[in-house]
Amino acid sequence: MKKILAVEDSKVAQAQLLDILTPEYEVTLEENGASAKSVALDLGPDLILLDVNLPGMNGYDICRQLKGDAATREIPVIFLTGCDTSGEKVKGFEAGADDYIVKPFYPEELVARVSLHLASRREKQMAVEFERLKLLREMAVAISHEFNNPLTAILWHLHLATRELGDGNDKARTHLSDLKLELDKIRRIVARLAEASRDAKTEYVMGEAMIDVNSI
Repeated sequence: MKKILAVEDSKVAQAQLLDILTPEYEVTLEENGASAKSVALDLGPDLILLDVNLPGMNGYDICRQLKGDAATREIPVIFLTGCDTSGEKVKGFEAGADDYIVKPFYPEELVARVSLHLASRREKQMAVEFERLKLLREMAVAISHEFNNPLTAILWHLHLATRELGDGNDKARTHLSDLKLELDKIRRIVARLAEASRDAKTEYVMGEAMIDVNSI
């Protein structure tokens, strides 16, 4: 269940928000503007509904704080306010707000805006995750290639050393044989890594087939 932090000091507005948004969302209410950021850091909400006029600190300053912190910067902030002037809206967007809803609001509008911004955030998160996994896949191919060249050379030199030992060096032959076995294990791991980066894939994000690391 997605978590929503509603920073609102009006009891009537609080009751409305709870009635409209629960049970689809987990709603946490906070009345004091001064503690809004600390609550957001502790809660880690997926979206914040923020009143403009609050005790302790106004919504614009709270929004600036939230957008100025890497831990809360990506959380969508929707202002809830009775101020319906273009100047106030501009001020809200300049503070970093993602949207602006004027009170009294229609329940359908609130639900639609909340759903829209939650979906937008999810798409952004998926895009970041996709790029991260794409980079990991490219790294897997590069690493397997870089490992294979020295591994091939080491195994070849082991073969030559074993052949040139001659008789009476059983202990040395045993050590070289054990070393080859361990190197063969590394080579198989590298081969599986390269194979996984090409073939062992699973549907992950945005329809892209990604590496299934469990198959490595």
